[in-house]
Amino acid sequence: MGVTIRTARLADRERILAISSQIWEGEDYVPRAIDEWLRMRDSEVAVAERNGVVIAFAHTVNLAPGYVWIEGIRTEPAAQGHGAGKALTEYFIEKAEREGASCIGLSTYIDNLASIHIVEASGFKRQASFILAEADRESPARAAASLSADVVSIPFDEARAWVLKSKVLTAGAGFMSQGWKFWPVARPGITAWPPLEKAVGLRRQDGSIGSLLLVCRPDHDERETSIDFVDGDPEGIEVLVTHTLAIYAGAKNIVAMIPAGGATPGGLLQTVTALEFNVWQHGDPDVFVYELPLEHH
Repeated sequence: MGVTIRTARLADRERILAISSQIWEGEDYVPRAIDEWLRMRDSEVAVAERNGVVIAFAHTVNLAPGYVWIEGIRTEPAAQGHGAGKALTEYFIEKAEREGASCIGLSTYIDNLASIHIVEASGFKRQASFILAEADRESPARAAASLSADVVSIPFDEARAWVLKSKVLTAGAGFMSQGWKFWPVARPGITAWPPLEKAVGLRRQDGSIGSLLLVCRPDHDERETSIDFVDGDPEGIEVLVTHTLAIYAGAKNIVAMIPAGGATPGGLLQTVTALEFNVWQHGDPDVFVYELPLEHH
């Protein structure tokens, strides 16, 4: 019997949690997100069934009118190879087309070869690459935390205007991260910003912004902080990063997604490496953002 797809029900919650508990050595974020996913508007949790048993699930949310984001695709390890991930992806593509969406986006990690194969076979094209860096509570980077009197809060409107002129945004192909969710801040025909939590910066003598760092509202885990945008001179970036480490001293994990689309990654990679963040894949791009423009599909 093949795989069938349907919208998740509240009764599926425990099965979803059971699958999630087998992902990432029990550290999957889905248990902290599933209740919100099941009640969110402009979103859907779908499950894949085989022989009447849920073996996989995924979530979509509309980041902007016509722009659909797929996340949290999970298949029970023992049930892999039955086409559940492919069926879920096809289901969401067909639904987005029916509803008149113009584009679908998603992100995946370099070693998730099955996911990469499915999305590329479905017509998704890689649009941007990022470098993942993390500092958990045991990271040597935490010892560098230091509040700076020179750092000031930046109004969100001013911060957004500055970001749009940044080479870092260009290196990220117009995407800005909110953890593992990448918002089309300046993609062709699309403008959608993640919900900002904090904008801090260093101002020049004339009052203009010299360096800027943005933290978005936690997407699915209040225990995790993500540095979602940084640009400026190397000294300013280091001051802002160590300041942020101090602000979020209680965070279980501090994550940075570093755009890798330029000739060389910018000052943030140099800073987090020097501070001894855990830089996955030794600084090579390892997080990929894909899009499927439905008008060409």
